[in-house]
Amino acid sequence: MTLARASVNPAVLPRSFRLRHLLGVGLAVLGALWVLPRARAAWQLHDTAALFADYGLCMAGPTGAVLLRDQPQEFWQLVRRRLVAASATEPVFANCADIALRLTGLHSFSEKHESPAKEFVEWGIPNRSVDLPQLSRSMPDLSVLAGTAWPFSRSGYALLVKPNLGAKEAVHPSSTPHPGTLQGLQLFGSTLRARRVTDRGWFVVTTHGRDTRAVRSRDGGRKWTPTSPWQSALQGTSDRCTSDGSERAFGLEFRGSDKIPTLVYFDHDLKIGQSTFGGPNHRIKNLGCDESAAVAITEVQNSEWILWLCPSEKDCRILAPPPDLNGIPADGIDVARLRGTTVIAVTQGSVVRVASTRDDGRSYTPFTVALDHDDSPLNSTSKYHPAQLLAVGGTLLITQEAVSGNSPTLALTSEDFGASWHDWIKSNPK
Repeated sequence: MTLARASVNPAVLPRSFRLRHLLGVGLAVLGALWVLPRARAAWQLHDTAALFADYGLCMAGPTGAVLLRDQPQEFWQLVRRRLVAASATEPVFANCADIALRLTGLHSFSEKHESPAKEFVEWGIPNRSVDLPQLSRSMPDLSVLAGTAWPFSRSGYALLVKPNLGAKEAVHPSSTPHPGTLQGLQLFGSTLRARRVTDRGWFVVTTHGRDTRAVRSRDGGRKWTPTSPWQSALQGTSDRCTSDGSERAFGLEFRGSDKIPTLVYFDHDLKIGQSTFGGPNHRIKNLGCDESAAVAITEVQNSEWILWLCPSEKDCRILAPPPDLNGIPADGIDVARLRGTTVIAVTQGSVVRVASTRDDGRSYTPFTVALDHDDSPLNSTSKYHPAQLLAVGGTLLITQEAVSGNSPTLALTSEDFGASWHDWIKSNPK
């Protein structure tokens, strides 16, 4: 029996087909899988680097893009200056929210930029939920992105950090004043402060409850030494508030069984009038004066406080406080009077801000930052009492005493009622 044989057409399988062809196709696929993500990363790097620069300009001003790329710590310090200088309710970074969203794709990151300044921890109010480190941690890492874009981006990302045309640009934040130091002047805790300027020097007499102390400076405020508060040059200053060479003075008494605070007016050491202010539960925290009026802070329960204005020989009345002071305890506020202007200093965390009114509370200047411990060359681990104000020698002085006696007292001076501040020592050379 003859077996049938199947015939094979040699044209069905090409003679040139080899295993190397299969390998070539595989390599091509692998190459595409390697190239496409890197090409996509290179394209993303270009877009992200431009947005990165836009964000730097928007947050910190003209130098922001370069600092964010090369010196991020300096960048965030500038951002902090913008933040602490803003008013409490100002959404200082709101203009950057859309850039933040395009840069990271995170709505939560973008929404933080729309928060008012007071919601940031750095602004100074305790128990806030937003801080600048949260923003810093959400920023994209361009170095990682540049690594995934090799070899399409061989020169890295530095040259790509250039802002887009028409990018939003903030004003460059001003640096905060750097304080000087002085010796021997202690104001914290005193209720009444009398000042007298004579040819023998500057004198300050302070009343701490029943304790009266006096110090004198012979060098324009650089160094203060103890002196007797009972000497003839200081007659009429004990337990009173006076200004420089004025014969007008203000004293405190507590009348009746309820101990209601009463301001007593003096002229040439003679009593010429009085006015009650506050109530039986009010505690006097601070009192400042010039030749025309006294201004006082009384504390009620739960750290609530009231500001009072007492023109000489007239009844005391409530003085409208500056805006944005809700929630600030009375211990963090001090007042002074200088040539008819009421000046208020507010200590919030590491920041001291100052505002003033020349029309008895109808309007206030914006708060200016007098001192920021986290932006000062004297920054240390020392704790400080709230700032104190003193008008002496025709100028305004702000001091901050360390809780520990081992650290110096910080001091700044102002010749424009607190609108700007300068190093006390440099402003009063020997």
